[in-house]
Amino acid sequence: MSLPQGVSGLPLQALRVFDAAARHLNMARAAEELGVTQGAISRQVKSLEDQLAEPLFLRGPRGLKLTEAGDLLADYVRRGLEQLEAGLFRIGQPRSRTTLVVNAARTFAMRVLAPRIAGFTRAHPWIELRLETHRYFAQLHGADVDVAIRAGTGDWPGHVVRPLTREVLCPVCAPGYLPEGLPPAEAIAQATLLHYAERPHWRDWLLAAGLDPQLATPGPRFDETALALAAAEAGQGLAVGWGVLVADALAAGRLVRPFAETLDDGTGYHLVMTEMASRRSTVQAFGTWLQAALTPG
Repeated sequence: MSLPQGVSGLPLQALRVFDAAARHLNMARAAEELGVTQGAISRQVKSLEDQLAEPLFLRGPRGLKLTEAGDLLADYVRRGLEQLEAGLFRIGQPRSRTTLVVNAARTFAMRVLAPRIAGFTRAHPWIELRLETHRYFAQLHGADVDVAIRAGTGDWPGHVVRPLTREVLCPVCAPGYLPEGLPPAEAIAQATLLHYAERPHWRDWLLAAGLDPQLATPGPRFDETALALAAAEAGQGLAVGWGVLVADALAAGRLVRPFAETLDDGTGYHLVMTEMASRRSTVQAFGTWLQAALTPG
């Protein structure tokens, strides 16, 4: 059956008429089913045959018989209409929500995801998001987790890894915490340094800024970066944080950057998932939304 280039313009009504005529092999019964005249059925079928440049029925004294082309088309049209009817039926039915389990580092969840999560819910109301927070990397193979958000260099063998951000470290404090105009070394010597217990962020930043790492004097130590940043916002000292974790607070004026120097250590946040999970529509939707939410402008 050779179809013309204009086949995409075939009217749906003509295909419905053809389907009825093909099932009944009788124009009168097809007309009765569709509530139209027999002449209307004949005209629609003739118009369809003209567009396809193929006879669809053999007309004889004993009624209608499908041609080879008609028989082939009837099979595809019936299946297509059944799919369309099923789709229309499902649209009209209450749809169950699909759960998406996201495992994220606590600080990222608190300072980045939580303030934005309503945007995902509005865009995907049929996805029920369950956010789990842990300090350490979740084992995704065989676990009840769809996707994880982790900080690192992207080296997680056996997983699909999608970069989200490239981070730089920078000191931050509450507005007015430090006197203006002080050189960095003098300002740091006067400040209370707020430390993340698991990484020597202050020492690393001081080295990158060309300053004496001995300036990283002891101060309060926190097992979550979020706690150190909360203390800094409350005017309790100087903290070091990655850009994405302080961006909202900087924009809102809760934090300021007293020094221009930053440290790029090759670290960033990534979506991490199994190969199977990466093909799920819910995971793809979350990844696309999060990437857009983290893109400036």
